[in-house]
Amino acid sequence: MAVVSSGERWDDVPFHAVRVAYVAALVDTARVDVATLPVEQVASIELLDRFDGLLLTGGASMVHPSAYGAIARADDAYDRARDTFAFDALRAAHALGLPTFGVCRGLQEMAVAFGGSLRPLPDHREDLSLPRDEQYLPRHGVALAQGGLLQRLLHADEISVNSLHGQGVDDLGPVLRREAVSAGGAIEAASHPEHPFFLGVQWHPEWYAGSEPVARTLFEAFGAAVRGGAGAGSRPVAPHPVSAGAT
Repeated sequence: MAVVSSGERWDDVPFHAVRVAYVAALVDTARVDVATLPVEQVASIELLDRFDGLLLTGGASMVHPSAYGAIARADDAYDRARDTFAFDALRAAHALGLPTFGVCRGLQEMAVAFGGSLRPLPDHREDLSLPRDEQYLPRHGVALAQGGLLQRLLHADEISVNSLHGQGVDDLGPVLRREAVSAGGAIEAASHPEHPFFLGVQWHPEWYAGSEPVARTLFEAFGAAVRGGAGAGSRPVAPHPVSAGAT
């Protein structure tokens, strides 16, 4: 299982970072082995074909607005290397038929990689005055699309999710399918209709993947898709669209 890292700094030294919660969810709940991918390399089909699945994590940085034709905001943090790597990795994973799961920033990267755009959602941020474990508790409901992948996996029409993001998907572009929306109309999940497991969610299921039913089901289903594949290097390559604005 390949996990895309984020560029972070500690004591003014750059690091490739993946939060332990993602790794624990993959190892303990999805039951897959994990390798992290530094973003200072080319996310080619040859690289991704060594793996059986791809996870795109959330992160503190925002997708740079230039990737979808908007203007950068001075108070936001960006990770251009992660943007470039994630867009290329998503297109390669789709071409390979690789099971793919995007969380928070990962969903936003999916949208931009396939021709969509993002918008600020300041009222969707977490309450930083709460203990960290409480920040990841369910906060609001989302309605699931009828007949969509999420509804089939969860056997529900509505679920409750947490909310820890300052921006979200504005437009999914011409390819991705809406899987869930909030009461206010924000896109909360999306999938690729021509791919058996190519799913992104705006909330964070990794924090309680071992105990919360929705989170556990998502990671178990992702793990099953990874283990049920033909194995690295033997998947058929499918044609895939490339967004000119997400290079």
